[in-house]
Parts: sequence; C-alpha cells; structure tokens
Amino acid sequence: MRALHLDFLHPAGPRFQVGAALLALGVVAAILVGWRYYALGRDVAELEERLADVKRLERRDFPRMRVSAGDAKVLAQEVGRANAVLASLTLPWDAMFGELESAASANVGLLAIQPEASGRQVRLVGEARSFEELLAYIGRLEATAGFANVLLATHELKAGGAQRPVAFALTAEWVGRQ
Repeated sequence: MRALHLDFLHPAGPRFQVGAALLALGVVAAILVGWRYYALGRDVAELEERLADVKRLERRDFPRMRVSAGDAKVLAQEVGRANAVLASLTLPWDAMFGELESAASANVGLLAIQPEASGRQVRLVGEARSFEELLAYIGRLEATAGFANVLLATHELKAGGAQRPVAFALTAEWVGRQ
C-alpha cells in the first residue's frame, strides 16, 4: 500500500478555481430563485385579494324589485310609451323623405315633420305661396305610394303681399312603399 501524502500548504490549483466558479454560480442561481419566489408570492397575494373581492360580491344581496298592483299599471304605461318610441325610431325615414322630396315643389316649403306615437301618422307643417299650390301639393302627396289619407288639418292665410301665402298643417298616414 502506498503512503498518503497530505500537503496543506500546497498552492491552490485548477480544481480550486472550478470549485469557486461553481460556488459563485450557485449563489447567483439561489438569488434568482429567491427573487422569482418573492415575485410569485406577490402575484399569488394579489390574486387571492381579487378572489376575496369576487366572493364578497357573490355574497352581496341585491335589492329585490317589488311590484304592487299600482306599480304594474305604471309599468305597463311605461312599456307602452317605450314601444311608441321604438316604433318612432324604426320608422323608415329614408323612404319617407324620398316620398316627400318626390312631391316637393319650389312653391311649398315644409317647416316640420312630426311622426305621431303610433309611427304610422305623420304631421307636416309648412307654408305655400298660394292656396292652389297647397292643394296641388296635397294631391301630389296623395299620389305617392308612401302616403295615404292626406288631410288638411289647419291653414291660415297670411297677410303679405298680393299672393297671400298660406301656413298649413297636414296629417297623413304613412303606408310605405307596397
């Protein structure tokens, strides 16, 4: 058997340098793992807090809608008004304006177009240069495919020169194009 020779004063060789490098690499890896652990811990805490908020909202009592007999009538009226507004909004405005333009003349000017709540009645307010021009305009409106039952609701002869212009209001039923 060979004798074991121990030399503690021998200078450090390449094995010592490799060991020191591995130690440094291990310390850096441990620091990175610790930093990642801390970051993930913050994310987990934030998610747990959000989960707790959701659970609080889930347990929250929402107010219940109590409907009495009087409220039901009010609710029915509100639904009726909402349906009337919806009917007014779904009116085919482009087609109606096209029909009005096809019946237009330079001697008649419209000042207001008001659909009624039903969505099928239209009130037209305007002025004409003469009563004959107004009657001709009513005839042209009646001849269009979109309007029926065109009626003169009001008229007023205005004082203003030799031609005496006429302010008028018409009611018509909008039937659209067939």
